Amino acid sequence: MTECDDSICDDKDLSAALLTPIGRGAVATIRLQGDLASSRLTDIPFRAANGKVLSQQSIGRIVFGQWGQESADSEDIVVCRVTPRALEIHCHGGDAAVQRILQDLQNIGCRALEWQGQNQRFLGTFEAECMDALSRATTWKTAEILHEQSSGLLRKSLEGLLSLSADLTDLTSRLDELLRWSSLGIHLSQPWIVVLTGRPNVGKSSLINALLGYERAIVFDQPGTTRDVVTAETAFDGWPVQLTDTAGLRETSEELEAAGIALTRQKLEVADMRLILIDLSEAPSPDDEALLADWPDAIVIGHKCDLTDQWQDRLPQHAIRVSSATGDGLVELQTMIVKRMVPQVPPPGTAIPVTHRQIRELQVARMAASTGDTALCWQAVERILR
Repeated sequence: MTECDDSICDDKDLSAALLTPIGRGAVATIRLQGDLASSRLTDIPFRAANGKVLSQQSIGRIVFGQWGQESADSEDIVVCRVTPRALEIHCHGGDAAVQRILQDLQNIGCRALEWQGQNQRFLGTFEAECMDALSRATTWKTAEILHEQSSGLLRKSLEGLLSLSADLTDLTSRLDELLRWSSLGIHLSQPWIVVLTGRPNVGKSSLINALLGYERAIVFDQPGTTRDVVTAETAFDGWPVQLTDTAGLRETSEELEAAGIALTRQKLEVADMRLILIDLSEAPSPDDEALLADWPDAIVIGHKCDLTDQWQDRLPQHAIRVSSATGDGLVELQTMIVKRMVPQVPPPGTAIPVTHRQIRELQVARMAASTGDTALCWQAVERILR
């Protein structure tokens, strides 16, 4: 959908939204959207070098000109009509220039909107949320997949469901294939939460620094140093990860440390993945055994493998031996984390739902299909596409 739907916005509405991040930059972009044939455009203080008014400019043509009524008060800008109903204004990236243009547009009756609200108003919820997800991608790999979805792949796949006959086998198969990628779809625009846990002084802060490649967490040879949750974002093989360094788990009467431990347990409950660190240089303790029993699905790390091994064959067979000091095992650990996060990479052309709303409606559709209610199934799919 590239133009406004009457059910979504007023045909005579004209809105302005800043598309680039707030703050100083080389260039800022403002999108003017709505009825570009409106007489209000003649009031915009833009003078094109080619002498034409905005409504007469060709679609896709880049036009140089000045913003401002008087030459002493004007500044050079570039405009381009990207569709019959959308025009982009490119100006100096400073806040003063942006605010001046936005205020001038409001003075002639334009509505000032956030860019997400403008997208939803003129494009509809589905396109707006796909574009919002793309804007929050933090790696080239996730941006490429999200761009594919927002460019029509996901819409085409969902519309294909509506064209199916009452063949429930085919319908449920396609819904299952879409839902298969649900977790990956959500994490394309938000990182996987990976929480490091273990007894105090097992080296959680050292390991998170080694994985990041720089010193983010405080390292000190004293149990209980980490009292709060420390987070940092990185990427493994192009997949975004938020590493969380937490307080060591142990019984303590110290109030501040106890609060940090309570917060650690909360983070463990909601984590996408847990890393349990075992200090190989110290003999096994009941605290270690309790952690391993509480989180059987965690990745177990035999840490400080460069020191004398006090665990020997008591370390779980699936554990990986790592040394933050020497770097041994770090690549293997990253590879294991990636395999847990993304056990299978979707091939190009795979339709993937990218928001919680889309996934909820697909789950409704799948449940309806399982009971033979195709009408309810298609209603759920139609709600996604609004």
